Amino acid sequence: MKKIIIVGTILTMLSFMVSSGQIRAEDVDVRDLPTRERIFVGGFLGLQAGTFTAVSLHLHGGYLITNRFSAGVGGNYQYTREVWFGTDYTTHFYGANVFSRFQLIAGFFLHGEYERIRLQSRLPTLNPDFDPDERSSITEDNYFLGAGYGLPLSQRATINILLLYNFNQNSQAYLDNPFFRVGVDIFL
Repeated sequence: MKKIIIVGTILTMLSFMVSSGQIRAEDVDVRDLPTRERIFVGGFLGLQAGTFTAVSLHLHGGYLITNRFSAGVGGNYQYTREVWFGTDYTTHFYGANVFSRFQLIAGFFLHGEYERIRLQSRLPTLNPDFDPDERSSITEDNYFLGAGYGLPLSQRATINILLLYNFNQNSQAYLDNPFFRVGVDIFL
């Protein structure tokens, strides 16, 4: 039911944007823009509460290389707390990423991303004397590929809705696959 509400909300927003004429093809060649206007910054905040609680902050900066292709770098931090077999596990993970986007048609784009993060292992040992505070720290490499849609808010701001798939099947940071990401880009 929750997924139906999310999809319905997205489709409603898209129909309002199309009917109001806010979605249009870019008529300016980025090669004619000053360097500053080709730079964008943004990111997204995440919050999940319940048995699994997560608070995350992902920031990025990018550059329009052509009218259809952009690339950038980012950093992220996430706090998680989960209850597992009656025991609370908390961890902080942080890392960096590089990404690229290729616009297919007005608003729709493909998104590829490589991320390297550092976190404490979620997997407890089978030792009955296991201490959750002594979990090993691990480095995890994630490879995301997916598609997205940019909803223009103004000439300089866009909300991005992405559906991403993580090709790291052993990820301890991302338990759901595929997953949604909603964020914002602001052009300088």
